[in-house]
Amino acid sequence: MKIIFHVIWVFFIMSSTSGMAYPKIKVIKNNVNYLLIQESTLPIVDINISFNTGSKDDGSLKGLTNYAIELLHQQKVDGEKIIDSFEKIGAIYSSSVGRDSSSLSVRFVKNDHNINIVSKKLNEIFKGSNLSTSSIEYTRELISKNIASRDLNPASIVSYKSDEEFFADTGYAHPISGYMDIVKKINIVDIQRHLKKIISIDNIKISIVGDINENETAHFISKLLNDIPEKNRTTFVKNKLKYEGSDEVKIINHDSSQTHILIYIPSVTRQHKNFYNILVANYIFGGSGFGSMLMQEIRENNGLAYSVYSYLLPYKDIGVIKIGMQTESKNTTKALRILQTEINKLKIFNIDDKRIEKAKNGLLKSFELRFDTNKNMLRTLSSINDYEMHDNYFERYTEGINLVTKESIISSLQSDLQFEKILITTVGNN
Repeated sequence: MKIIFHVIWVFFIMSSTSGMAYPKIKVIKNNVNYLLIQESTLPIVDINISFNTGSKDDGSLKGLTNYAIELLHQQKVDGEKIIDSFEKIGAIYSSSVGRDSSSLSVRFVKNDHNINIVSKKLNEIFKGSNLSTSSIEYTRELISKNIASRDLNPASIVSYKSDEEFFADTGYAHPISGYMDIVKKINIVDIQRHLKKIISIDNIKISIVGDINENETAHFISKLLNDIPEKNRTTFVKNKLKYEGSDEVKIINHDSSQTHILIYIPSVTRQHKNFYNILVANYIFGGSGFGSMLMQEIRENNGLAYSVYSYLLPYKDIGVIKIGMQTESKNTTKALRILQTEINKLKIFNIDDKRIEKAKNGLLKSFELRFDTNKNMLRTLSSINDYEMHDNYFERYTEGINLVTKESIISSLQSDLQFEKILITTVGNN
């Protein structure tokens, strides 16, 4: 009877997900760096331009990439800031910097005038030839304030201090915004030199979702990349984890009524063959909210925290599972003991098949929600583009989840999670 139920459950999952009408990804004029999902429900176009340069590529000037990207929209052309030009046509501009990449995003109403303005202004942004001393100093002040605020926040402190320890001697070790003493020294020459490394056609990926066809998209891209250099001369260094683990908890004293706990376990990258096994395991462990092992034990059974979580963070070069919570300082020792017990349970993974199938179904259902709005579609399409996974991505994701079994999870946990190299950090009144 158990076998019959298992077969019916798997069939239900596969049939419910296989019926999902995933959006069609178009490769623009056979260039795999430019992807489009045509969505004509609304006359809106969302564009994301990703640079294969993130904070891991800062070099000795920690925070340089973040500083440079923050300046781009503040350039003035004909006496007007580029960001103001976007606002005049109702376009929404944003930028972000991550560890592996940086990006610019624009959302605008589609018409010929707006397409012309957006392509023209993005082209001016890319050329980076209109930086001013006043904007550099203004941005320096903003970044400095953010750094000062970060250094007072226990949640931020536990995060970047853990990164410094875990990712030591790699580009992932420092905060994206950098450090105060270094940001104060960065000058316009540093920024211009770095932007030349970032902005070249071979370092750019473009993802578009909205009411625009392939030919219109190709014309739009050709205009925004007009006269942009084809290649840069930057050699990106591959990062390798050097952390060897420690039996001791890294304790950072901070005046706070709550102790913040963060645990790192070395894991897999996104394109690793066992990614889906670890993804399902983490979902059960601490990635599924109230149904997770961590939430059940920490909150429901012991009342030690309102929230506890784990998530799989697969950088391009290094993967990690992060476990986080905060609790009253008097409960720190007990919380750490329970967390370690739950990690040991994860390692053994004595989980029944029904719970595994339920987790797989939950992941596949949440996967469908990535396409319920243009913004969500763009976010997913940009990730697909960054990881160069556009070829049958939706089918491969679904298949990858469906192929996960208890046996494959246990095998992956034993081979791919380095439990002997765990980092545990606490910040609070210890």
